[in-house]
Amino acid sequence: MKFSAIFVVLATVAATNARALYARANNQAFTGALGGIAATPVEDSGDAKRPFQVKGDTFVNLAAALQRSCDQQFNACANAANAGGVAFSSADCQAQKTQCSAAN
Repeated sequence: MKFSAIFVVLATVAATNARALYARANNQAFTGALGGIAATPVEDSGDAKRPFQVKGDTFVNLAAALQRSCDQQFNACANAANAGGVAFSSADCQAQKTQCSAAN
């Protein structure tokens, strides 16, 4: 009986510590931001089955969430470039998206 109680405690501690690795405020490592447009934060959703969140959309794995974050940054950047009045082009936004994806 003692062994199973110790096992449960250790398993709970291990799960809590593993979850803490992914519970950072923002899992998006890319910091580039043409025109001040940063990649959307990738946050902890609080849902163990879909633990990553980007603007309210949840994901089962970090890679998918990071890709969505880079995609959203690209879309906002391209929209700004296409609207004009900025010192960068949509091609610059595409280059930034490539860098964002590579950073993750």
